[in-house]
Amino acid sequence: MSDLVEIYEAGHEDVRMVTASNRVEWERTAELLLRRLPAAPGRVLDVGGGPGRYARWLQDDGYEVTVLDPVPKHVRQARDRGVAAVLGDARDLPFQGGCADAVLMMGPLYHLPDAGDRARAVTEAVRCAAPGAPGAPGAPVIVAAMSRWAKPAVRASRGELGNPAIRGHLLRVLEHGHDARGDAFDLTSYNHDPEELRAELTTAGLDDVLVLGVEGPLGAEARLDPSLTATAVAAARVADVRAPHLSIHLMAHGIKPL
Repeated sequence: MSDLVEIYEAGHEDVRMVTASNRVEWERTAELLLRRLPAAPGRVLDVGGGPGRYARWLQDDGYEVTVLDPVPKHVRQARDRGVAAVLGDARDLPFQGGCADAVLMMGPLYHLPDAGDRARAVTEAVRCAAPGAPGAPGAPVIVAAMSRWAKPAVRASRGELGNPAIRGHLLRVLEHGHDARGDAFDLTSYNHDPEELRAELTTAGLDDVLVLGVEGPLGAEARLDPSLTATAVAAARVADVRAPHLSIHLMAHGIKPL
């Protein structure tokens, strides 16, 4: 965790989502969240919410949002944005069970290569979600992950497969979900298979789990050429259920049962 915190303390996550190159990710994430969140007002717990850009957007829409993040810089930035934020670990949430009308976990699974750690994080998110009642659904738990299958297509489209180091990296990611021989980011990262992600949420006790692709098959190219944003978003809408593995990011959601 200390290595991960160091990476993000040195980075610029706060500005990443407002750049033109990440417009597809922002638009599609917002679109998918609004499909599954209960109507405002409601209590939203944003686990791994970073500097609070999504949290502020939801807060402006009428939700009561609390961010938890392991990076002190992100907690300060979220608070500066006017969002309640606390320092913490997704695997051990300092919140009462059933406290939230929706739980978002939009980053922690990116950085938990150990299956036991991922199980703990998802189980904690489910614990904090409000249960259903007769005639009323429980709170949604919405989780983001990185897709291992999108990476080879992205590398190939950029003509990078002539590099043997990149080929070795890709093969290790495809087989194991992460590269144990990679750099600091690789060592703290995990890339999911869609069915694996579905199984992790189901095992944690969620019902009606669905895994979607966020950016779709053209999202990576729109990062290089933002003029493709509208086309990439349209393609992502077509492919979100049919081919989630082609997206850079996955989004899964399920409902806490009675």
